[in-house]
Amino acid sequence: MTGPTQGRRAIVLGAGVAGLAAAFGLAEAGCRVLLLESRAWCGGRAFSFVDRASGRRLDNGPHALLGCYRGMRELLRRLGTDQLFAADRALRLAYRGPDGAATALALARLPVPLAMPFGLLALRLPLGARLRALWGMAAVLGPAPAAWSLDDWLGARGQRGAPDDYFWRPLCRAIMNVEPAACAAADFLATLREAFLGRASAAAFLLPLRPWGEILADPAPAALRRAGVELRTGARVAAIERAARGAVVGVGLSGGERIEVGERDLVVSALPWFALRGLVPDLAGGFGALRASPIVTVHFALADGGPLLPDDGPVTALAGGDPFHFVLRTPGGDPRQFALLSGGNRSFDGLRTDAIEGLARAQLARWFPGFPAAAPALVRVAKEALATFVAAPGSRALRPRPGPLPGGPPNLLVCGDWTDTGLPATLEGACRSAQAVLAQLR
Repeated sequence: MTGPTQGRRAIVLGAGVAGLAAAFGLAEAGCRVLLLESRAWCGGRAFSFVDRASGRRLDNGPHALLGCYRGMRELLRRLGTDQLFAADRALRLAYRGPDGAATALALARLPVPLAMPFGLLALRLPLGARLRALWGMAAVLGPAPAAWSLDDWLGARGQRGAPDDYFWRPLCRAIMNVEPAACAAADFLATLREAFLGRASAAAFLLPLRPWGEILADPAPAALRRAGVELRTGARVAAIERAARGAVVGVGLSGGERIEVGERDLVVSALPWFALRGLVPDLAGGFGALRASPIVTVHFALADGGPLLPDDGPVTALAGGDPFHFVLRTPGGDPRQFALLSGGNRSFDGLRTDAIEGLARAQLARWFPGFPAAAPALVRVAKEALATFVAAPGSRALRPRPGPLPGGPPNLLVCGDWTDTGLPATLEGACRSAQAVLAQLR
């Protein structure tokens, strides 16, 4: 759909990352924008809550950025929170093995293709494993069959064992939020090429210094107001009404209110796929089959005067870790506070929070020998069952391109990290989907 946007009305559904990026961009293009959000805050699944026991504001699920996330960094600049991140100049990722052995991938401040061989060869792993990892990294440049999982690719490239445990699997969990057997090799490799074929800072972490609620939810209302966007929270979309000829003519809210959609008006859905599926079931033949992957986070606040967990840095991958995969800390934060993260692991389904806490404590004691499993601490478990979609082999064909749905209303445009952006479920993918929609309106 193309044409001038000046003076047109745009109704954006959902104030997650994609919805925020779309609302700002549409307003900048001259649209009168109404942004509808079902919750009382903006930010979508990147939100924070207050733990009543400790009074701490905790993230529902940790999110880290990479330096190559141009779209997300632009959104943060619009919100005025781009300074709330610790930006490394080059990639550094610490590792812990189940026996407590520590090592780290630390790249020099050179273009990543030049720095990566030296970084891999410096890992404290058997020489054969390091050489195989280096060979595997060179193979990232080549294509992968669409039907291959990353596990298939790892087997074909001789990456089983230590290269998988210390390099590929942590990256897969961080990027794809599933295990290698569940994700498409082509999608993973495409993301890796984007991050690792440029300058050093493009592959480096940008780690939040504040909870995501302070980064997205708190500043969004004022920033949207300055941009001329009307924000309505607590506005749950219950229906997308279409005329006999197919165009959207109304948006129904759960309280019974109906928002009329005129001939020149646009409706931009930034809803997650599972929410949009219920509103346009006849158009969800592809994306309706997408599956979800969870994130479980266990937040620890160790007692004053008690033992401290060894600090390997802000991000520590637990090599061979199960059921938890990472230990995360806020850069420069309280050394007593950290979080264990598990992505894409369905073994937590149905487990009580005290059982999950027990698993977390047991794993800490094994990966950090000497740290007592019963160390006194305030512990809070956060579970997000629908954290991301699963970018499985063949799922690219299920994901519509950002813009009009095939066979759908011409004035209904869709965006979100689940659309076909060339990336998996990332904050950057959400922003780029909104940018792709805006490009079609110019």
